[in-house]
Amino acid sequence: MPKLPQSPSHPQGNPQRVWYGLLALILLLRLLTLASLPLTDHTEARYAEIARLMLQLQDWISPHITPTEVFWAKPPLSTWSQALSMTVFGVSPWAARLPAVLWSCAALGAAGWMLKGSLSRLQTLVVLVALALSPLFFIAAGAVMTDATLAATTLFVQAAWWRVLRSHSAPERLRLARWLGFGVGLALLTKGPAAVVLTLLPIFMHAAWRRHWPAIRAVASDVWVWLICLGVALPWYVAAELKTPGFMEYFVLGEHVMRFMQPGWSGDRYGFAHAQPLGIIWPYTFVAALPAALILLLRLPYLRIRQGAGALRAQFHQTDGGVDLACYALCIALAPLLLFSAASNLIWTYAMTALPGLAILAVMACPQAWFERTISWGLGLALLLLYAWAFVFKLPQEAAKHSDQSLIAAYEQACGSQSCRLSYASKPDYSAYFYTAGRLYAGMPGQASAPAFKVIHLAKDDPLRSDALACNRDQCLLRDLDADAALVNSNR
Repeated sequence: MPKLPQSPSHPQGNPQRVWYGLLALILLLRLLTLASLPLTDHTEARYAEIARLMLQLQDWISPHITPTEVFWAKPPLSTWSQALSMTVFGVSPWAARLPAVLWSCAALGAAGWMLKGSLSRLQTLVVLVALALSPLFFIAAGAVMTDATLAATTLFVQAAWWRVLRSHSAPERLRLARWLGFGVGLALLTKGPAAVVLTLLPIFMHAAWRRHWPAIRAVASDVWVWLICLGVALPWYVAAELKTPGFMEYFVLGEHVMRFMQPGWSGDRYGFAHAQPLGIIWPYTFVAALPAALILLLRLPYLRIRQGAGALRAQFHQTDGGVDLACYALCIALAPLLLFSAASNLIWTYAMTALPGLAILAVMACPQAWFERTISWGLGLALLLLYAWAFVFKLPQEAAKHSDQSLIAAYEQACGSQSCRLSYASKPDYSAYFYTAGRLYAGMPGQASAPAFKVIHLAKDDPLRSDALACNRDQCLLRDLDADAALVNSNR
């Protein structure tokens, strides 16, 4: 009897290979687009400049936001990785962004480790793809920020907790608990106490809900868990306070209390307060977690209406982790939402730690057979192609409006091999410092015989824009004719 052709709704061969390939394409695209955008102000350029200054000053204890001003807002784990990358590959946006890809791979690895033995390999791969394709995760995976590092360290601890619950012997549980302590130490070096709260809150929520207090006591009673955690994080905190007294007061009280509790907090030394409506974290998270959040929004009511009250529980029981894993994933998703619902000073990246829980829930709420169909991974591929179009064609133009890279490039081209004066009418943005390799800190007076240039704010309809060598959204690079005239007069 002749073999019938396979239905086009199912992929040929092993569907796991297709999802492995899709995951590899996601990471490859992120790696290839690291240099497609200039460093944008203020976040990316600021953190890249902090890492460049760490390398220039060779101060690996206290990050600096200028050569003379320390940066107390964040611990240095992310900056260490960026500065190390620049040490190896040279100072460039690509080198500054590379660690974010590596941290994101570590986060995906932690998620895979967590779900091993609880979900099938196919389901685990779909979770990883859903997480990697979420807008916030994909953007953070190649951006000079602390969020990729936070995702990796937080998810590592939460994965270790789940492995503790799934352990089959006391020695295995102790070993995993000590890995948990190591991860908490890394979290303290990523974003300090805030990272620890984001990391441990889902664990305590889950323990209270599912009555896992014996496991909590077992982990907390092992002195090595505490010693490893403190051994990883404490030396830097002590060194930072001794080197720059006042760091602990500002970092703990200001960055972790006043920032979230006081609307329009004026004590921020390094930026400005983001006054937002209360509860804004919920819509932020929905957008950040697409498509997983949308799948849940559509799938859960469908199960309840079409299959009855016990349909969702029955769906969760189809996996080895069962309801307990679904409860844990829900705690991971809800913890940052509950924590930041009453906060008014936040941005959409605060939703980062909710993404893994939503991805797990979305996959567990769907039949595994869905992920064997071409349409499921085809939708993922379509979203990836959308990202490729955005990062190759659309976003570079938009990012250029928020960076001084084009201004500095035009200055260097016009100046050539000479040493030309460059001045800013207002305080330069961080990208200007980065792209001039810090020369702007001491001013760029140039040689007396070389032409002079200036960067000034110009409205979009200002006729002077026609004379500019380059412009971004707010500023333009012009020949400084007044300085040239003054030079001519001085030489008479």
